[in-house]
Amino acid sequence: MRRFLRHGLQYLLVLLFFSLVFIQGCARSILQTYPAGDQEIEAVLEAFTRYHKISEGVCTCCLDAEADAALSVSGWFSDHTGKLYGYLQAMKPGYVKFVAQNPLGQPLFIFVTDGEMFKSLNVFEEKAYLGSVHSKAYKKFAPPGFEPQFSYYWLTGRLPPGDIRIQAVMRDREQGKFWLQIRHADANTESMVLFDPEELLILRHVLRDERGEHLVDILYADHQALPGKTGTNAGNAPAIIPTPDIVKAPCAVPTKLTASANGDTEKIDVKLYSFLDDARFSAEDFTLNIPDNFEQLFVK
Repeated sequence: MRRFLRHGLQYLLVLLFFSLVFIQGCARSILQTYPAGDQEIEAVLEAFTRYHKISEGVCTCCLDAEADAALSVSGWFSDHTGKLYGYLQAMKPGYVKFVAQNPLGQPLFIFVTDGEMFKSLNVFEEKAYLGSVHSKAYKKFAPPGFEPQFSYYWLTGRLPPGDIRIQAVMRDREQGKFWLQIRHADANTESMVLFDPEELLILRHVLRDERGEHLVDILYADHQALPGKTGTNAGNAPAIIPTPDIVKAPCAVPTKLTASANGDTEKIDVKLYSFLDDARFSAEDFTLNIPDNFEQLFVK
């Protein structure tokens, strides 16, 4: 246990977004697609428009769940698989808090970010790491194209806000779902999104660079329905009561996330459970006071 905890900074940065650490330069196979018909494309685009209305207008702002995370990295940890258990809290657009606990419920690691700055506490070693998500050290671990200010959207399997252009709609050979090729405004990356138009869910999100190489590849599975906004004070946004012609199903979030790179030599699996249906947070819930006896290390 002691040997593994010495890698506190790297491991905590992994858990930031669960956390896209080491998820760089993916060398996975080409996505298996084939052309979709005109009527199929029209139906998928219409469903995707409804998905956006639900995601931005109906779904709540916050997430509160217990979490298990398992990291497998060949080489870095001598082919070690590390596991952490705790709870995860998140709020739009980039607020994240993860607390890893021991079997007695005592904290081992605490990680907090508002999407701009982060703090992480290694309780075992009494050390605190502080810095900007735009720092060189942080960017060393986060892949190009990942925007920490939108971590909530990555965790919940939704697209970050902003102008996008759907360049193509294709069928997936294996699952019978549809791939959307999406270009983000003012970005050098594009997203390949596996979309289920029947359930209005994103099942996989592949972020690619200009050469088509995978930067981030995340699978979302076993979605659980969560209620939408049903009244005032639902988080930090005005309430919208869903109507049947807009909402096909309740808001749903994935309970299983898998991010991998380099042919699964670097992989992190996350399981979420015991969701609070009425999670409501403010920015103050994502502050972290550092104990006086902790050594503070500023990451540049």
